[in-house]
Amino acid sequence: MKLTNLIKKVWPGTCWTHFAEDFQNNSKNLYITFDDGPDPRSTEAVLNVLDKYGAKASFFVITQKAKNNLSLIREIKSASHSIGDHSFDHRYRYFFQGRQAMLNWITASTETLNGLLGEANIGFRPPAGIRTPELHWALQRLNLPLIHWKIRFFDAVFPWSPEKAEASLDRTRSGDIILLHDAQPKNRVSRFLQTLSIYIEQATGMGFRFQPIKPPCLLNH
Repeated sequence: MKLTNLIKKVWPGTCWTHFAEDFQNNSKNLYITFDDGPDPRSTEAVLNVLDKYGAKASFFVITQKAKNNLSLIREIKSASHSIGDHSFDHRYRYFFQGRQAMLNWITASTETLNGLLGEANIGFRPPAGIRTPELHWALQRLNLPLIHWKIRFFDAVFPWSPEKAEASLDRTRSGDIILLHDAQPKNRVSRFLQTLSIYIEQATGMGFRFQPIKPPCLLNH
């Protein structure tokens, strides 16, 4: 059995890593993802850091924010980064209202976001990565992949530091999807950008390249 088929069997409909494809293609790629944006306070600065190092990433945007920050969405697209759906409003109540409410919530978000992009987004990432039977049912109905992550730093709550970034590289493997947040509090933006630069430099020095998430990571349900 091919490794990609094994992952589909164990985690149907969910993308945790690009490991299978990268292993078979003898690649050494990492996949940075940014949640909770776009944020006029910090997203453009994050894009500038990525551009400085020629790194590509994937942005899981909140559709309501995307509607209010179309210029940032255009910047993300023009820089050849991928864009995914991080829900319409990042609220949790829909996880407790049944599967039809879940389906309506995701449908409204992904159709609106696709309209803004002029193309299909790469997939859905729920707030806080919450997974429920209702969520999987809705995504299956919509034929949307669920995209998670392999490595996280809890940087939405705690400051991300160079020490944490460098330490994580000891356990990082080709194909890993990394979770970060481009929406940062004002007093943490500078530190976050510094750490992002160091992280990319260190990983690049180890031979990694940063790529946007694209098929075949988008596994079928």
